[in-house]
Amino acid sequence: MRRLPALLLIAVLAACASQPAPVRFHAQHQVDAVDLRGPGGLTFDEEVGAVLMVGFRGELTPAILDDWRQHQYGGLLVVNENANPDPAGYIRELRAVSRHRLLAATDQEGGTVCLALASIPCETGARDVNGPAGAQAVMTSMSLALKAARFDVNLSPFADVWSGGNPFMSERSYGGDPAQVSADVTAAIEGVHAAGLLSAAKHFPGHGSADGNSHNLLPAVTEDVATLEARDWPPFRAATAAGADFMMVAHLNVPALDPAQPTSLSPMVMKAVREQIGFRGVIISDDMQMGGLTSQVATPEGTVRFVVAGGDMVIEAHDPSVYQATYAAIKAAVDEGRLPRARLDEAVSHLMALRV
Repeated sequence: MRRLPALLLIAVLAACASQPAPVRFHAQHQVDAVDLRGPGGLTFDEEVGAVLMVGFRGELTPAILDDWRQHQYGGLLVVNENANPDPAGYIRELRAVSRHRLLAATDQEGGTVCLALASIPCETGARDVNGPAGAQAVMTSMSLALKAARFDVNLSPFADVWSGGNPFMSERSYGGDPAQVSADVTAAIEGVHAAGLLSAAKHFPGHGSADGNSHNLLPAVTEDVATLEARDWPPFRAATAAGADFMMVAHLNVPALDPAQPTSLSPMVMKAVREQIGFRGVIISDDMQMGGLTSQVATPEGTVRFVVAGGDMVIEAHDPSVYQATYAAIKAAVDEGRLPRARLDEAVSHLMALRV
């Protein structure tokens, strides 16, 4: 009889060993625990590069590789427009010259938004997933293929509630009912995480009622704050509770939140992400080269304003000359005192706290 407890312990340990290890994601990012300037930390120049997620067109050339070696960008964005062959191969090459973690990302929502690679399935889009179980299944399937291709981040799910107006976002949205969208977004995040990737809820403060496409112009959202709170923000709160790693801020004109500047440059919008939504992960921009923003401000200046406002990482999707100029603009803004070093440290801390 004295042997029984030991036998029971052995049985319990064997049962636990047979279970798959849990995916290491969590809803509350412990950002304060990251020491940027201690042993193994980042230099100032490396911090500047870390907040940039960039992409380039065509082949990985020696000039582009040298640029990455010099500037130590924190993220790589792969999109169809750039026509990059063999992303898995050049992700490996870029990691070889990176002195800190490099996050490789793409948008794999399903439906009309998929990376055109034969090895990565393009599953049913958000409108046709048939509930949370479908949302989770298709996102897991696509994200597993991304993981096999060396990606770290699926910039999904789409958390915008479609208002029934402008059709631009209709196929990408899970629907017009905030509760339904919240359930599907939660399931989609679980699907991304089940594949071992980082997730991103987009596009705060809500693109579903915008009157245009922010790739081309700065769209307007004319609702009051009460409507945004009730209709547009529940899925972002659900995404936060589900442990979304990034929250993407859109380029929109929302006078109810900030009558003076686009949402992606607004301290009031960043404050809403932190305080009204309760999100503690990485605030990432939509592409800063989109016409909706460049019609208002040049990309390097817009990037500085995004980080000053409280954003953590910017996407600049296409042109080395643009993100090289942005790198210089961030350094100059810190030197001039426009961008406090503590704010840059905070942004990088949020990135370093991501668990991959």
